[in-house]
Amino acid sequence: MRIALVHDDLVQWGGAERVLEAMCEVYPEAPIFTSVYDCSNEELSKRFGSKKIYTSFLQKIPWWRSLYKILFPLYPVAFEQFDFSKFDLVISHTSRFAKAIVTKPRTIHICYCLTPPRFLWHFSGEKNYGFLEILLSILRIFDRVFASRIDHFLVNSKNTGQRIKKIYQRDSKVVYPFVDLARFKNIEAFDGGYFVVITRLNKYKRVDLALQACLELGVPIKIVGSGPELGKLKVESGKWQVDSQIDLLGNVDDGTVVQVLAGCRALIVPGIEDFGITPLEAQVLGKPVIAYREGGVLETVTDKKTGIFFNEQTVESLKEAILKLASTNIVAQNCVDNATFFSKENFSANFKKAISSLVY
Repeated sequence: MRIALVHDDLVQWGGAERVLEAMCEVYPEAPIFTSVYDCSNEELSKRFGSKKIYTSFLQKIPWWRSLYKILFPLYPVAFEQFDFSKFDLVISHTSRFAKAIVTKPRTIHICYCLTPPRFLWHFSGEKNYGFLEILLSILRIFDRVFASRIDHFLVNSKNTGQRIKKIYQRDSKVVYPFVDLARFKNIEAFDGGYFVVITRLNKYKRVDLALQACLELGVPIKIVGSGPELGKLKVESGKWQVDSQIDLLGNVDDGTVVQVLAGCRALIVPGIEDFGITPLEAQVLGKPVIAYREGGVLETVTDKKTGIFFNEQTVESLKEAILKLASTNIVAQNCVDNATFFSKENFSANFKKAISSLVY
């Protein structure tokens, strides 16, 4: 069977790209079709350099590396231009527009969907106004059209499956992604006395809640990541004049992330995650997770066994959860055992099994 893989873009190394790499290992002969590919990225080149990669016309636009985000209205067109007539099965891996591909009737299209496009469907709760919202309204109509072209949906969580059902009126099958256990092998965990948040600093991630809660409780916090909210977080932390209590680390390498997790008291997840790999990474090291009770964490964290949930996205609710952690007996081995279930081996086996059940 001739198989092709389709991915939104290859411009950074992250959780989605780790899953793509695992898919490539399941189907090593399958080429990758993507909108743009930054071959100057050392990690991407290392992971995918030996693969046959086809890019769209967006790759030919001068200075696309600076423009690719604002060119998002062109992405559906870019994916529609690919020719899959030589393939029997096409697997799109997407949180945006890779599912817009067009296939012949005899070619099966299976979409492994991480989430319907967040910026289109306002999962973050943020609204746009004026021309931008008009444009997004048009794209939402087309997004439903793209979904109708798909033969079968696979999803990364029950949470995403519910979104697929609500927005596209389609059923789906869950195949959980994985935590890369090899990254944490032989890493010794310890209690450094601080809490940690590791995420992209967007408004909907609600990192401000974690910062404020830790400041009011007088406990140290480390924040890993960058994004639009970084400036506001710096201003807010500066008001308290307790530099030793706050550590805004920005973007750091994989090794540093592992060490920061290894020394934390707990990981805080104050936003709503589609699935969320970081809570599993913390649990691999025996660390509990304090999370808002919504989204993908409900499938990766067990209340009072591997973490603590808080019910409202407020500073007070989060503070109560942080204090509750101290009086809750969370066994590190329970966290490790839970994370081990989400292994790469399990993902690969379950993914291949799910594809086979839909194709044969």
